Amino acid sequence: MATSVEDVLERILEKKVDKQEALRNFSVLSEEEKVRVVTGLREKLLGGADPAPAPAARAPLLKSLHELNLTESHMAYIAELTAEYEKRVPKSKDNALKHQAYFVDQRKTAGLKRPLKSLQFQLTYDRADGPYIWDVDGNKYIDVAGDNGVNLFGHQPEFMKKALIDRMNRGYPLVAYSEDLFEAARLFCELTGHERMVFAQSGTESVMWAVRIARAATGRSKIVTFDGSYHGLSDAVLAFRDRKGGSISAGLGMLQEFADQLIILDYGDMSHLDVIEQRADEIACVLVEPIQSRFPSRQPREFVQELRKLTLEKDIVLIFDEMITGFRAGPKGAQTFFGVKPDLATYGKVAGGGMPTGVIGGLAKYMNYVDGGTWRFDDASMPSLKRTMMAGTHTQNSLKVAAALAVCREMKRLCGEAGCDGQTCRCALGDIDRMTESLSKEINAYFEEKRVPMEVEYFSSLFRIQVLDDPFGLTREVFIFLLKLHGIETSTSGNCFLTTTHSEADCRGIVDAVKASIDTMLERGFFVEALPEAEPPAAPTSVPATASAAPAQPQSAAVPQPADTTSVIEKLKALILADLGRAQGGRD
Repeated sequence: MATSVEDVLERILEKKVDKQEALRNFSVLSEEEKVRVVTGLREKLLGGADPAPAPAARAPLLKSLHELNLTESHMAYIAELTAEYEKRVPKSKDNALKHQAYFVDQRKTAGLKRPLKSLQFQLTYDRADGPYIWDVDGNKYIDVAGDNGVNLFGHQPEFMKKALIDRMNRGYPLVAYSEDLFEAARLFCELTGHERMVFAQSGTESVMWAVRIARAATGRSKIVTFDGSYHGLSDAVLAFRDRKGGSISAGLGMLQEFADQLIILDYGDMSHLDVIEQRADEIACVLVEPIQSRFPSRQPREFVQELRKLTLEKDIVLIFDEMITGFRAGPKGAQTFFGVKPDLATYGKVAGGGMPTGVIGGLAKYMNYVDGGTWRFDDASMPSLKRTMMAGTHTQNSLKVAAALAVCREMKRLCGEAGCDGQTCRCALGDIDRMTESLSKEINAYFEEKRVPMEVEYFSSLFRIQVLDDPFGLTREVFIFLLKLHGIETSTSGNCFLTTTHSEADCRGIVDAVKASIDTMLERGFFVEALPEAEPPAAPTSVPATASAAPAQPQSAAVPQPADTTSVIEKLKALILADLGRAQGGRD
C-alpha cells in the first residue's frame, strides 16, 4: 500500500490502483497530507499548466415562503390578484359558486390554501382545439395539462373526429362485436409486441384486473409496488409506506386489509431486490410504473433489468403500468427504453384517444386467464384454463374501440416507417421529446440563475415543475396561478405535457410565462433568503478553575462535541473521485 503523498499521487494518476484502493491509500495519510494529495491531483490533471482560479462559491438557494410567514404586503398583493382575476373570469367564478350545492367536485380541494382560497376556483371551459383551450369568458390558454396526459395528439385531431363521427353514424352498440374491435386488438398487439390484449373501462380498472390475473396465475396474494408510484384508485393498490417500511391504507373508507397485501419498496434500490427474493413464495406480481409520473427523473435501467431477471427466476408476474409512457414514449413505450419486456402491461389515456378506456396486454399464458385461451368451434376442444372474473358493460364500447383503432392507425402512420425504437424516435414523437428537453433545460437554467428552489424533471414529452423545499406549499400554488394569468393551463397534479400540435412558438410562450411568473414572485417576496445555520460553539480547551467545584454534567448535554472529522475526510474523498471522473471523461 502506498504510504506517502508522492506514492499516492503516482499510483492514482498512472491508474495503477482502482478507486477502492485509491481511497484506502488516501485514508492512511495525515490530514495535511490529504490536502497535499488533492492539490497535487488538481495540478497534474491540468497538465502542469497554472491551475484555473477556483470558481466563486455559488450563493445558496432562496427559500420558499411558507404560508404562516405571509406579511400584510403579501396579503395585499393576493387581494390585488383576486380583484384582477374576478374581472378576467367572472363567469367561471359565478359557476364555481352557484353549482356546488348539487355538483360534487373531487378536484376543487386540490392544492387548496386558505390565504389563496379566493383565487382557487375551477375555470369553466368552452372549447379546445390543438394545443389551446378557451374558457367561457373568452380567455385563451396554451394547454400543457393535456387532460392528465390523454392528449398526445392535441384537442380534437381530425383523424379522431372522423373515426368517432363515422362510428356514431353507423350506431354505437355497447357490447356487440365489430370489425373495429378485431382490427383494434390486432393492431394494438402488433404495435406493442404483446401476444394478446383485452379492453377495460379505465386505467384504474386495467391495473385492478392485471393484478387479479397475476393472483389467479400464481396462487399468491402479495403485490410489490414502489414508493412514489401511482397506479390508480383501486383499493387493491392504493396505499402508502409508513415510517417503519410497512403499508398503510391511503385514506378514509380504504381498508387496512387491502394495504396489508402490499409490499412497498424503494424504486431503484438494488438492496430491495433481496426483499422480493426472500418473500418470493408469497408474491403474485411486481407492479412497476417504469417512469414514475410524480418523479420522472427516476429512470433506473439496471434496476429494472435486474428486476426482470429476478421475477423470471422466481415465477413472479412483472407488470408495467404504462398509463403515461404507453404510446407517448413510442409504440412499445417503456419496454424499449428499459430493454425489458414485462409479462403484462396496462394502458389508458393515450391508447383510448380521449374516450374512457383501459387496456391490458401481455403474454398469452397470462391473458388466457380472462377467456380460457383459444379453441376451435368445430371440434371437441374447450377452454384450457379456469377463468378469473372480468366483466363490464362499457368494456367494448364501440365509440371507445373506434377511438383506440384510430390511435393505433395514427401511431403506425407516425412511427411505422420512421423506425422509432423508444429512445431515438425519428417521427413527430421524437420532435416533441426534443422540444420538451429544450424547454426543460432552459427553465432549469433560469431557476438556477435566479436561485429559486425549483426544478423541472422530464421524460419523453412529460415534464413536471417541482418546488424542492415545499413541494405542495403555498409557493407552488402561487406559481400555478401566475402561469394561468399568463395564459398557461396546467394541471393540479403538477404533470405537464407537450403534444404533436405544440409549436416552437408555444414552447417559447410557456418558457416566457414561467420566467415572468418567477420574476413576479421574487419581486413580491415569495422567495426569501435562507437564514444561515448557526455554528455550534467550539468545545472549551480547558476547564476554568472557578468551575472545578461544579458538579459534573453529562458530556452530551453540557459540552458540544468537536465537528466530526469523518465528514471532512468524506468530502476529500468525494473531491478526489470527482477529479478522477473528470480526468476520465466525466465517468464516475
